[in-house]
Amino acid sequence: MRTSSFRKPDWSAVVWTLSAGIVVAVAAIALVASVDSGQADRSGKPDFDPRARDARRFLTDNLGDLLERGSAAYRKGDYETAARDYLAYLYRNTHDTRVLYNLARCYSRMGNAEAAVEVLSRAVEGGFVHPEFLESDEDFKPIRETRVFKDHQKQVAALGDRLGHTIPVVGPRVHRCRLRLPSAAVTGKAYPLVVGLHGNGGNAEEMMQSLTPEAFPGMICAAPEGAYSRDDLSFQPGPHFSWYMPGVDRASWPIVDPPTADYILAVVEEVSKTHPVSDVILLGFSQGVSAAYLTALKRPERFNAVVAFAGSLPRESITPEQLKAGNRLRIMIACGINDAQVGLQRSEQARDLLREAGYRVQFETFEGGHTLPPDMMRRTGQWIRSWSKR
Repeated sequence: MRTSSFRKPDWSAVVWTLSAGIVVAVAAIALVASVDSGQADRSGKPDFDPRARDARRFLTDNLGDLLERGSAAYRKGDYETAARDYLAYLYRNTHDTRVLYNLARCYSRMGNAEAAVEVLSRAVEGGFVHPEFLESDEDFKPIRETRVFKDHQKQVAALGDRLGHTIPVVGPRVHRCRLRLPSAAVTGKAYPLVVGLHGNGGNAEEMMQSLTPEAFPGMICAAPEGAYSRDDLSFQPGPHFSWYMPGVDRASWPIVDPPTADYILAVVEEVSKTHPVSDVILLGFSQGVSAAYLTALKRPERFNAVVAFAGSLPRESITPEQLKAGNRLRIMIACGINDAQVGLQRSEQARDLLREAGYRVQFETFEGGHTLPPDMMRRTGQWIRSWSKR
């Protein structure tokens, strides 16, 4: 399976649980209230006073917590509370089409067909054109026979016919990659290269924060970003990327997988042009684990090791011949014993399969969940130094 990926979305359950932060988000009324000045214009929008001491207070609001609360209320059948939280979130992020869709489902459950269709229309304006969801989603059963909903269905179906369906097409694109050389690097000396592959929704800066100089001394560290932007995570700080195109069906995997592997290989070749490299290690986290396995097994002679943090071995995309040809690779697998997102079992399954195929597998567990703990990263650096050429 694709770890932490949206490649096989369950759109009948679009409401998802997102990570909540440590700060409780302001309530819906606080989001629509003005800051400090206590005034609002006739449109209902806050009248911000840039000179006010707390005029920037909203910048620290945790919108993810609003979605967490909304999702929890939705699962309990408290659709009015869920709608309140979704509205508060959308006040600050009006272009999130998935949350618009979820809000429409709440209105439907509340029996308000007009409001549901109004919100669905805004989602369609944002590019959320999925007539099949309107047909199959049980949340729209309460309003399915209303005239306003039927008219909306016809309009979306006609628009879908005009737009056609999505197909993956491979094309050139320049990507961004973070690169850090060892401190006091000696010109002409070869160093191990660690290529960190972030998880679904991650970015290069996050990965480089984990690939610390203290954990990986004397090594070149690179962190490329996935090619596909996760705009639906815009409520969270920073950019967000995926290694695989979201929403494509299984039949398209043979088309969308190779460009990802080629891109990661290109990172290795680009770094090697200007900096001598001794060993090459792919370190993947979550979804990045799948990308690491696929890339290393495509060109096993180019890599020395794979480090898999909290991820899966994508067996459906790897042939038995590839698995056999790559068994000279060193493998390190690590996972938190309380990882609720991926689960320890997937790491154990990968360990057993690889060992059966003749791989040398270092298997580690640690206290915690779906994370890259600093102590575990230091242990990873020690493992690399124990066998790498330096």
